[in-house]
Amino acid sequence: MLYAIRNEQGQITSLSAHPAENSTVANIADPEVINFLSSNNNETESPQEILNKTDSEVSRIIEDLIDLLIAKQTILFTDLPEAAQQKLLARKLARSAYDVDENDRPVMENSILGDDDSILF
Repeated sequence: MLYAIRNEQGQITSLSAHPAENSTVANIADPEVINFLSSNNNETESPQEILNKTDSEVSRIIEDLIDLLIAKQTILFTDLPEAAQQKLLARKLARSAYDVDENDRPVMENSILGDDDSILF
C-alpha cells in the first residue's frame, strides 16, 4: 500500500510504503501521485513512462553495485551466469570508450576484469 503526506495546501510532499503521522492512503495511478513522481512536474507522466525513463539509470546503479560487491570480494565475477558476465563486460567496454588516457587507450577504473585489463587492449 502507498501512503502520501501532504502539506497545508494539500500537495503531496512525500510518499511512503508505510503509514506515517498525517499520511493518507494513495493510489499509484492518481494523477497527483504520478505528478509527484515525475521528474518534470510540469508534465504528467504515466507510471510506465516513469519506469521507461529510469530503466537506464537503475541499470547503471545495478552495474555499480555489482562492481562494489566484486571489489569487496563479496561475490566473484565468475559466480555470475555466463550471459550476465558477457553483458557486463560489453557494457564495461562500451563505457570505457568514453574515458581514455593520454594515449587514447580506454581507462577502466575499478574494473570487474581485475589486473588483466591491459591484455584486452
